[in-house]
Amino acid sequence: MGLGVGAVLGSITSLLLVRAPIDAANAAFPWAVGSLNARPATPVTLLGYGLAGCLPLALLAGRRLTVLRLSDSVAAGLGVRVRAVRLGPLAVVCAGLAVAVGGPLGMAALLAPEAARRICGPHGVPVLGSALAGATLVLLADTAGRTFAAPVEVPACLVTAVIGGPYLLWLLLASRRRLP
Repeated sequence: MGLGVGAVLGSITSLLLVRAPIDAANAAFPWAVGSLNARPATPVTLLGYGLAGCLPLALLAGRRLTVLRLSDSVAAGLGVRVRAVRLGPLAVVCAGLAVAVGGPLGMAALLAPEAARRICGPHGVPVLGSALAGATLVLLADTAGRTFAAPVEVPACLVTAVIGGPYLLWLLLASRRRLP
């Protein structure tokens, strides 16, 4: 579902970039591909305030998220309102804040929870670990993109895709081998 929605919204973004005046399209392009280059202080400050408000709520939701790893009927039997947790706006707000500043870094969103789960262990949902892993991954990808091919800047989304694509393929293949 997410891939389909992402493809539709990505095509709308591309259409808007194609139809925009060239100067506006050039100004929007770094954000559209995902980069931290030349971000103004105001959006970054707003991101900090938003995450300071959302992260404690996410930590409180951690138990319910852990229970959602079970089947829906078991989670409901344990008292979790499955539909309310799934449709809750908290994840959307956190992701929206991050995308508003850094652009669409989807591979980082896929990699961070997996890396946090590997570090923190399989029990529970590592909310804080995922947030720290995601922030670290994006900062490292942005730094690598700025330094490895200097003076040309490689967008952070390309760095995360080059690293994350093979890692996610390895995870999928490894999990497939464990299945009976």
